[in-house]
Amino acid sequence: MTEITTPNGRLAGTTVETPSSRVRVFRGVQYATAVRFGAPARVISWTGTRAATAFGPAAPQPVGGPLDGLVPGSFRGTTDEHACLTLNVWAPAEDSSARPVLVWFPGGAFTIGAASQPAYDGARFAAEQDVVLVTCNYRLGALGFLDTRDAGGVANCGLRDAIAALEWVRDNIESFGGDPARVSVFGESAGGGMVLHLCASKLARGLFRGAIVQSGATFNTLDPDGAARVRAGLLTELDLSDSRLLAGVPVDALISAQSASALALLSTIGMMPFHPMVDGEVLTAAPAAALAAGSAAGVPMIIGTTTDEMRLFVDGSGPPPERAKLCRRVARYTGVDDARASLIVSTYEAELPGADSNAIWATLFTDVEMQQPAAAMRAAQQGHGPVYSYLFGWPASNALLGACHGIDIPFTFGNFVDGWAEFVGADDAAHALSGSIRNAWAAFARDGDPGWPEAPATMQFERVATVVDDPLRARLASLPQTR
Repeated sequence: MTEITTPNGRLAGTTVETPSSRVRVFRGVQYATAVRFGAPARVISWTGTRAATAFGPAAPQPVGGPLDGLVPGSFRGTTDEHACLTLNVWAPAEDSSARPVLVWFPGGAFTIGAASQPAYDGARFAAEQDVVLVTCNYRLGALGFLDTRDAGGVANCGLRDAIAALEWVRDNIESFGGDPARVSVFGESAGGGMVLHLCASKLARGLFRGAIVQSGATFNTLDPDGAARVRAGLLTELDLSDSRLLAGVPVDALISAQSASALALLSTIGMMPFHPMVDGEVLTAAPAAALAAGSAAGVPMIIGTTTDEMRLFVDGSGPPPERAKLCRRVARYTGVDDARASLIVSTYEAELPGADSNAIWATLFTDVEMQQPAAAMRAAQQGHGPVYSYLFGWPASNALLGACHGIDIPFTFGNFVDGWAEFVGADDAAHALSGSIRNAWAAFARDGDPGWPEAPATMQFERVATVVDDPLRARLASLPQTR
């Protein structure tokens, strides 16, 4: 047992042994309480000593949906709508140091996931790199990202939660040996999206010094019209005519309707209808526009992806289609004519020698959905602060998946647990690559430089990590600008 006194109150945590050193761990620290569709209420102080030895409940979320089980480590713990706003701290031994702080937001399409998942355990990272590491829950799905301003609620509850968590870090992290002036935020997938939207929000200004976006850059930010369509879709599933009635819907029924409405909205809104939106308060513009206007001026950023992001979501096992059929698919998907589509396919054929049409389609799909947005965000931030690019290329054991979306998760923390070791084929080289990523992220947290040149130079994290010059230039230049 280890105890610590913070400005908010006293906490009793535990200690764990790692190969590097002993680490103090404080789990389930409540930073705010959640009122349905309301802004988070900060937990400012308490009397006595609070136990911080067990993870807190996660945000309510669906189980068994289309995203469940795509990669290892699906969340299976307890949830609580009102008590889910907790965070966890891993801190090296108590001394007078002021260490860099890394704050992690978990992913899961803004609808699933939790900071308590074993892959996110911060003990190894904190001990090995001599940093303070924090992982945070935030509200998910309709509870986190439904626009209920028409019913007296607010928009962007999940982003507001993240801001409240960062305010807690600002006010308390010095007690754990962290430096509140050297806080970096990072996250993967929706967690990376959270980081990107925090960079776009004026309400988060000054709460962090650096940002790492792992596979989280998209053009999916909702405008008010899109958010209204999402709200209407949820009301339809619940057979309700008034948003004010949502406050009384049992949470399980709300989550069930959320999943059903997401499927119904797929063709009009896209894969993640419960998503941050431009509300005029938390967000006055989508990230690309906000960054270009200087919303994160002076903030160093790392923005990268895996090399084969969308292979996780496409079936590449069938017979490769004929080139003409592939060209027609590309024309429909990108909105170009047949001649332009053929030129695009020719570029991909030259860039991917020997690849069949299934592999070309998966790569193009990845480029449009993930690589183009990442490049746009880097371009928007350049001129306002240092920007670094990376590609993560370690492939899954299943060759059809390649270096798919999410495969970097166990490498970030060095936790090849819950089936991840088998999924990635973890060997000595994998563990070495994992260490290289933590070295880079910790260096970035210390001084804003991960150890390679700024974009368009790109670090390729593979069995041998190398820096290359703008490796996707030709492919992305061949595509129409979708946003």
